[in-house]
Amino acid sequence: MTKLIYRKTFALLLATGLLFSGNAWAVSGNAADRQADVQQKIADKKAAVNDNVCEKIAERADAFGQKMAGEENKFQTRNQERSTNWTEKKAENEAKLSTNREAWDANRDAQFKALEERAQTEEQKKAVTDFEAKVRAAIETRRGTVDGAIKTFQDGVQAAIRTRSGQVEDLLSDAATSRKALLDKAKADCAAGVDAKTVMANFRSAMQTNRKATQADKQNMDKVNTQVAALITSRKTTMEKALADFKATMEKARIELKKAFPTDTTTANN
Repeated sequence: MTKLIYRKTFALLLATGLLFSGNAWAVSGNAADRQADVQQKIADKKAAVNDNVCEKIAERADAFGQKMAGEENKFQTRNQERSTNWTEKKAENEAKLSTNREAWDANRDAQFKALEERAQTEEQKKAVTDFEAKVRAAIETRRGTVDGAIKTFQDGVQAAIRTRSGQVEDLLSDAATSRKALLDKAKADCAAGVDAKTVMANFRSAMQTNRKATQADKQNMDKVNTQVAALITSRKTTMEKALADFKATMEKARIELKKAFPTDTTTANN
């Protein structure tokens, strides 16, 4: 009887142990599955983040391309407007100068005619003729100098504008090429499975460096306003000297003319 009870108890313990052992294996298997699921979810999330980053970089690439095209169009439009305004202003100034000179010439011819009518003696007639020749020569000399100064100024301004435009075009082109290379590198890193945070951090750092370099290049470009200011000063100096030389010549001519006439004689001096 005792042996029978022992055998039943042992059998029960054995069954219970086997049951516990099976449950342990089951628990162990479930934990491994859960761990695998977690790892898979992490991998899927990482892949999704990478895909999202790559998608954003691709969107930035498209947006950047559109932005650069817009900046190029805007730049070309401004250049065309400046060129048109410059041409119109130049034509306006030339027309105004021509009109003024015609008026000055007409006024001077009237004064010359009055002088000729006042000349009675041969000495006076010769003095008037000499005076007219000196005045006309002085005016031609002055106008030639003025016209040269104006042309030098206009050519200088146009050259400065062309230089600046070329520099800006090169800057835009270089910036577009550099930034496209950065975008292409980021996209390639994404495709190669590089961690999204690393890709984005590298991309942002490179873009910031590129922007700083572009800004520095822009600051170092020739300034049109500075060059124009220098050209204005040069033109003013040339014109002031031409006027001083003209006045000196006119004063000598008047002194010679006065010798033949008892009263002061003046004439338009433009």
